[in-house]
Amino acid sequence: MKTVVALYDNLEDARDAVDELVEAGFSRSDISLVARDVTGEYGTYVDEYDDAEEVGEAAAGGAVGGAVVGGLMGLLVGLGAFAIPGLGPVIAAGPVAASLAGAGIGAATGGLLGALVEWGIPEAEAGYYAEGVRRGGTLLSVRVPENRVDDVVDLMNEHDPVNIERRAEYWRSEYDWTGYDPEAEPYGAEEITTYRTSLSDWDEDYDATTGQTRVRSYMGGGTYGSAPTWQDLERTYRDDFDVNYAGGMYTWNEYNPAYRLGYDLATDPTYADRSWEEIEADAETRWGREFEGAWDEFAGAVEYGWEQVKDALGVGEFEAGVEDADDEYAHRR
Repeated sequence: MKTVVALYDNLEDARDAVDELVEAGFSRSDISLVARDVTGEYGTYVDEYDDAEEVGEAAAGGAVGGAVVGGLMGLLVGLGAFAIPGLGPVIAAGPVAASLAGAGIGAATGGLLGALVEWGIPEAEAGYYAEGVRRGGTLLSVRVPENRVDDVVDLMNEHDPVNIERRAEYWRSEYDWTGYDPEAEPYGAEEITTYRTSLSDWDEDYDATTGQTRVRSYMGGGTYGSAPTWQDLERTYRDDFDVNYAGGMYTWNEYNPAYRLGYDLATDPTYADRSWEEIEADAETRWGREFEGAWDEFAGAVEYGWEQVKDALGVGEFEAGVEDADDEYAHRR
């Protein structure tokens, strides 16, 4: 897996990119977003309303922020409001949000900087993205198989992301910036407006003359950077299908999403250190929301997809009392 990352000056542009990523079939659970909540407006919508429809109704009077947040609530997993060292209030969703909310992510590790480094981004470049968020930008990242990286990069590039190297040059030139400082005060609303005005045409036409890309990809994905790729396990999943399901009501193409769901859940930091029994209800809910077919027909394949990753990581042993893995899967078939 790789992590594809971009910074956007405007939350609306990031939201449009998320919309296209989901439309293109990329898993919501692989998409992360972090945005400054400078006025507290976004957090209010997240905290006060239960779903995107309620936010939309609340924003019917013309509140742009409400419309944007409502759209994100309908697209992303686990959108929440946080207070992050060096950034102040933010809204965040996806695996990075899970890292930010987890134990050990705080002032000592640099908040967002620590989470990005954990996700496989070199510290210097992680500092660029954290600084961009401090100055009012929105960070968007996607975990993706290597064979889909170019698709994600092209899609995210369509929504006017920042050229992060060029932007860092601007900070050094105009602000004597020497690196991200989690102790620095985050920009307020007026500072953000002044800052963006001062950029003028700094970014214009730069990419075409230098060949630099605005969207970058990195190896790994934090704690799960050493997890097997989908390609590593696809043959194993196909073998399990041939042994246990071939010749039945459904084809491999219909079972493939079940194995993939199990794989995605097992490589999601949201479910780190949790057993299948603890996440099964979430898996069933997601299956019913995103896929066709009765859960009872496909649960065994989802669980098998989960366990193969956990076994590879050395953390996927079945609970006591299960003597044979095949027996555990069999009771769901």
